[in-house]
Amino acid sequence: MIQYSFFDPENGNCTETFFSGISLPAEDFATEVRTLLDSYENALNETGCSEKTEFLLRFHLSDITNQAPLLRSILGQRNTFLSIIGQPPAGGRIALEAWHISPFSKESAGDNNWKIRFKNYEVLLARGKDPESTGSYAQTAAEFSALENLLARYNGKIADNTVRTWLYCRDVDNNYAGLVEARNHWFERIGLTAQTHFIASTGIEAQSEMPSRLISMDSLSFPGMDPEQLIYLADLEMLSSTALYGVSFERGTRMIFGDRSHYYISGTASIDKYGKVLFLNDPAAQTGRIIDNMEALLKSSSGSLSDLKFATVYLRDLRDVERVRSVLKERISFPLPMIFLQAPVCRPAWLVEIEAFGVNHCGSEQFAPLI
Repeated sequence: MIQYSFFDPENGNCTETFFSGISLPAEDFATEVRTLLDSYENALNETGCSEKTEFLLRFHLSDITNQAPLLRSILGQRNTFLSIIGQPPAGGRIALEAWHISPFSKESAGDNNWKIRFKNYEVLLARGKDPESTGSYAQTAAEFSALENLLARYNGKIADNTVRTWLYCRDVDNNYAGLVEARNHWFERIGLTAQTHFIASTGIEAQSEMPSRLISMDSLSFPGMDPEQLIYLADLEMLSSTALYGVSFERGTRMIFGDRSHYYISGTASIDKYGKVLFLNDPAAQTGRIIDNMEALLKSSSGSLSDLKFATVYLRDLRDVERVRSVLKERISFPLPMIFLQAPVCRPAWLVEIEAFGVNHCGSEQFAPLI
């Protein structure tokens, strides 16, 4: 049930390990959770990881409102950044994604937020609280406001220090427009424009535990980093800028350390350089175009598909999963942990979207190593 991949730095310091898995169908949710967690624990033992090395842990549930309380009770007190998302997996009732790094120290930054300290860097992993407002516009604005306030405690700003966001939108066909408008207004206010830069992001259908919560956001920020460490990925011959059709996120971001580069590939769909959807009603062909687009983004800044360490595949209709999986097996020839989820994309014509994360050894002596 659990797949994993590694990145081993050339200096031998700070291995990164990535895990993903979907539960096997069972009679009830609790059985699926315990079986998946047992498989995860075995994989941790095989790789020398543990809860102490757990940088990020995310679960995707088929019925979050009913299942999340039970999942929390089974997990118990876990000192890690925990994200629970309502997106039905293909197969079982629960899917898992985890990112481990060693060594580091971590401490709670209050609420659902964690501060991670490496030798040379600090990271903030944040997840907003249940909203006091209604409507996707107001809730999106509240998420960014909460993140800006959190970063201010650590002398950081969204515009300078936030590297990646995940925006989860209940009923994306109806509520995504409010999300886009609020993010556009917020970014304009803090000086993020098409002439400066945006932030790598995924905006996707998902439910939160509280049914009235239309928008939730996870984010990853590096307070104190050098702005020159970030390169924003683009290939305008393959896929348009997002600003062309009125949204504000980067296609991908490369973060350069002294000993490696991280590649954050945003949610990527079957789009061309004019911003048009390609291969209507054909999920297999759309998947092939997505891989082409991701490969172009990686190649634009010293990366390649072989640098990918895990991926999340979002499907409008889970019955397309085998067609999509077949294309991915054909195009990606190396073991890549990935999960398949039901999560409609922001345009109904997009049947598939994929986000991914990569690492390679292309660092720069201009910057400090991660550790």
